[in-house]
Amino acid sequence: MSLVISDTKSSTLEPLKKNRWFLQFTSIPGQTQTESDMLAFCCHTGNRPTIDISEEKSDRLNEQFYIAGKPTWSGLDFGFYDYIQGPKSATNILYEWSKKVYNPITGQMGFKTDYTTSAVIAMLDPMGGIVQVWNLFYCWPQKISWDNMDAGDTALSNVTLTLKYDYAIKPQDINTSGM
Repeated sequence: MSLVISDTKSSTLEPLKKNRWFLQFTSIPGQTQTESDMLAFCCHTGNRPTIDISEEKSDRLNEQFYIAGKPTWSGLDFGFYDYIQGPKSATNILYEWSKKVYNPITGQMGFKTDYTTSAVIAMLDPMGGIVQVWNLFYCWPQKISWDNMDAGDTALSNVTLTLKYDYAIKPQDINTSGM
């Protein structure tokens, strides 16, 4: 069957849009569900998982062959607006979470079971229905960067989180065949 460039499907397919998504944590270690929900509300930029599978080279006579090696899941960067909310601000929530990994006052490192959590990234359709899901497992804050300050800039303050995780699973997409 040949491809028809003027096929009517191009007029009826609904693309995923970059602005229709959310990030939700199961819970944030050391925080209440209210703080977890606040962080989800403040999240305004992010990306979906990236997997990189290494290659293993096998030499045989005058040739080289390659097989798949170990997978690595890249960290995900998320941006959060830093609202003035005291202990419920993105700054405080992320800082307190990072202290579960490493406490700069005591120098202690935490146990993985005490600082990791699960998260969900969901892409939405125009009506707000979930159409694509990524489940992230054993997430923890690998890097937190607080925005620079500038007396001449009135932009919103931002906190950037690099979220490290062990692996991601993309369950089967929600059935949208009736659209």
